[in-house]
Order: sequence, then structure tokens, then C-alpha cells
Amino acid sequence: MMIAAFARESRLSVDAVRLYVRRGLLHPEIGTKGGLRPYQIFSALDLEKARIIRAGQALGLPLKEIGVFINKRAFDGEEDDVVIAFLEEQRNRVTGRISELERLVSFVDAKIAWLKDPSIGASPPYPQ
Repeated sequence: MMIAAFARESRLSVDAVRLYVRRGLLHPEIGTKGGLRPYQIFSALDLEKARIIRAGQALGLPLKEIGVFINKRAFDGEEDDVVIAFLEEQRNRVTGRISELERLVSFVDAKIAWLKDPSIGASPPYPQ
């Protein structure tokens, strides 16, 4: 598929797709049409890589680290020990972030309750 269709399908902007191509995260084929500006043709494999990039960004990973992961992954359905360890590390990071966010939500709820009714006691302390 062409870049515009790929951007829509991957839910990325065209500029983001171009950036990922420049950074070597995506490797579209170059079509023969287009004269001076040949077309980039993206595959289903590129679409899978784009989804991995989006997931990595949602985890807060830098593009360089996402690229390392993509290059380690064979995309043949077989995950090696390095990829499994990487995914376990990311799961642990996300779990830690979830715990931190839950503490922040508890604080915000307590602060809202206190602001609505200061007679319930002292203002809740900010989380550490």
C-alpha cells in the first residue's frame, strides 16, 4: 500500500511514517512509478512493525530502543530469549507505572473530597 493508505491503516501521520523510514524502523519497497519521486510501497510486515512502534511509544520507549527490539525480532513467529526478556522488562515497567498512577488517583480523589469538605480533616499529603 502507498504511504497515505499505510498511514491511515497504521493510525500514524504521514510525517511519522516518513520519520520511521528515515530512522530505519520501516523498510518499504520502492516502486518504479513516480518518475523523480518513486513511490514507497508498504507491506503487511511494515504494518506489524508500525503497531510495535506505537506500542513501544505508549510504553514510553525511545525510538532507538524500539528499533533494537524490531531488529531483534525475526517476525517469523518465533520469539527468542532476548525478546522474551525484553518484553518481561517492559511488562515490569508498565506494572510499576500502573502502581504509581493508582497512588496518584487515590491522592487526587482524597484531595477532591477534602476540597469539597475541609472539615473531614487535614489536606491529604502529596504522594512521594
